[in-house]
Order: sequence, then C-alpha cells, then structure tokens
Amino acid sequence: MYHKWLRSFQAVAREGGFTAASKVLNIGQPTVTDQVKALEMQFGVELFHRRGRTVTLTDTGRGLLEITQDIFGHEDEAVSFLNAARDLKHGKLKLGGVGPPVVMELVEHFQAAYPDIQLDIFIDHGTPMLRSLMDFETDVAILAHVEEDPELFYFPYVRSDVVLFVNTEHPWANRKTVRIEDLADQTFILREKTSTTRQALEGALDRAGVSLGETLEINSREAVMDGIIRGLGIGAVSELEYVPHERLRAIRISSTDVFISFYVVCLNRRKKRPLIQAFLKIAEDIIGQRKRSAG
Repeated sequence: MYHKWLRSFQAVAREGGFTAASKVLNIGQPTVTDQVKALEMQFGVELFHRRGRTVTLTDTGRGLLEITQDIFGHEDEAVSFLNAARDLKHGKLKLGGVGPPVVMELVEHFQAAYPDIQLDIFIDHGTPMLRSLMDFETDVAILAHVEEDPELFYFPYVRSDVVLFVNTEHPWANRKTVRIEDLADQTFILREKTSTTRQALEGALDRAGVSLGETLEINSREAVMDGIIRGLGIGAVSELEYVPHERLRAIRISSTDVFISFYVVCLNRRKKRPLIQAFLKIAEDIIGQRKRSAG
C-alpha cells in the first residue's frame, strides 16, 4: 500500500504534475491523484501546493522527496542493471573446457562480439568439468565426451584427429604417416589415463589388437613435449593442440580414424539464459562459417 502511494508521490514530484506522472507510471491520472491524497490523509500532511494544473512541493513534500529519491533511485538503478544484463552490456560467464585451443578459439570470438562480458575460464579433465557444470559452477563447458542425458544440451563443435609426434632424431622423423600396426611395441610418453587423447589412442589400439611397448606416464602437457624432444619416446596429441617445434615432427595415423570430437555443453534448463544463449550462438556461427569455407 505505502509503496504505491510513495511511488505516485515520487512521480508527481519528479514530473511536476499528476498527468505527467500518470504517463510515466502507465496508470490513470485519477489513480495517481487518489494515491497521493491517501498518503496525505493517512498522515495528516500536505505534500503539494496545487494551483490549477501546477503543483509545487511543500516543505514536508521536499523532505519526503529526499527520502523517496533514494528509495526509488536504488530501484531504478536495479532495473537499469537488469536491463544491461539482458542486453549483454555487463555480466560474467564461467566457461570450462578440456581442450585449451578449442576453448580459446571460442573465447576470441565471444569477446570480439561481447567485449563488456567478463569470462572466467577453467581447464580440466572431462569428469571434473562435467561435475562443475552440473553443480552450476560452470555455465558452459567444452567437452570431448558427452553421454546422453536429458539434463544436458549439447552439439558437436569440431573434430580433431589425433596425431603422433617424435623428435627430429627419431627413425620416423621423415615419415608423414604410419599405420596403427606400426605402433606395436613402440615406446610412448602419454598423459594420465583420464586424458581424452590417450583414451582415443588406446581405443584405436584395442580395436586393432595392437599393444604398445614401454609407456611413460606424465600428467603435464609441457613435460610430455620436453620428453619427446629429448628422445624418450613417441607422443600423441589432438591436432588442434599440437604446437610446432623445430625439434619435433608430427605424423598422421593412416590406417584408421583416431580422433576427438569436442562438444559445446550446457544444462538444458539454462540454455535460454541470455549469456549462455549468446555463447551458444557464437559457437553455432563458427560452425556455420567452417562449413561454408569447406563447401
């Protein structure tokens, strides 16, 4: 009750009349008049001097206006804040992913379109990334494996072949391709078992009935690369994540498809949230551009 009365008083004082206030509030002028009169009668005060269509504040009205300006100023500020969030002029999006190059490609395009949106970026393995998404700690995730789940909305973003890499002194250094069978008994340096690249490679090896030789396991991408440079074995990496180096050579696997599919994923119930929806649209646009370039 008091809120409506005070809002009508605030509008009349700010707009300088009852008719102008009714237009701002989008209610009838008699309603504004009645609400201001009710406020005056409730407390036995006079808030306006009325001279025809002209109104001026009394001393009591001026004192009340100082208070209502603060009250409704905060409300207006809150509405402006929400409008800006709706229009993507500010806000924060929490983005997670398993493949840094894929994630950063999306980040580049999103920031170009929405420079005022703050991005918090988390890189981890698939299981903790999915858990983070389900726990609302991440808004959108780039995952390399998604199981059918009605709680999730997702679509394929990009596919990346798994390539091998060796140092320049390795016997395979001048080869462009090898067959999956050639990997039998070879010494490898691989990431931990939760690595998507390792899982894709080992899946292909299992299907081909091929066993590797000695395997050195390292939980650091940089350490794996350093080990390959030092000639300690053969490495495997998503082609999108391969970083050329003067002492390394990349080799494709020719006899079978070994690849990783990256997906853009969010919670189904949140896919229409403005920031999330904007990010999904950016990803879809990139996919469309990629198809047009390829076609």
